[in-house]
Amino acid sequence: MSPKKKRARRPARPATPPTRPNGRPAQPDRPVRVDPARLPAVSRTPVVVEERRRWPLVVWPGLGFAWLVGTALFGVLWLAEGVQLLTMAEVTAAARRTAAWYLVWMLVCALLVPLAGAALALRTRRRAAAAFFGLALLLSVAGLWLLAPPSEYAGALAGAFSS
Repeated sequence: MSPKKKRARRPARPATPPTRPNGRPAQPDRPVRVDPARLPAVSRTPVVVEERRRWPLVVWPGLGFAWLVGTALFGVLWLAEGVQLLTMAEVTAAARRTAAWYLVWMLVCALLVPLAGAALALRTRRRAAAAFFGLALLLSVAGLWLLAPPSEYAGALAGAFSS
């Protein structure tokens, strides 16, 4: 027999009479009177549940801004310095070091900022921010790979800072 049919054939439970605050059944012919002195006191003090944390409102846009603007800025500076190095008659160690520092800061903004943002977002269980910074890291790696393979970046840095 199905459960629905079993419930339908079961006898109905008798209705319980209404009860007073002290637990004794109320009599329907007499009104229920409650002594206010016997009722428990209700606190009317407002309780602050928990204020929302405001630091993510500053951290996520700040890291996103550092990733986007920093990568673009130092990338343009690095490319401009590289073009200047190509047009110079004699390449000096200072010019090479300047281009290397632009490259270092571009790599920091392109790789370490989204990596730090993704790690922080995963640590604080912010899925949307973790997805954004993970995607930003993938885009940065793909963009840098299209410019040059990692071995060329390492060679450029080693050559600039060794002399």
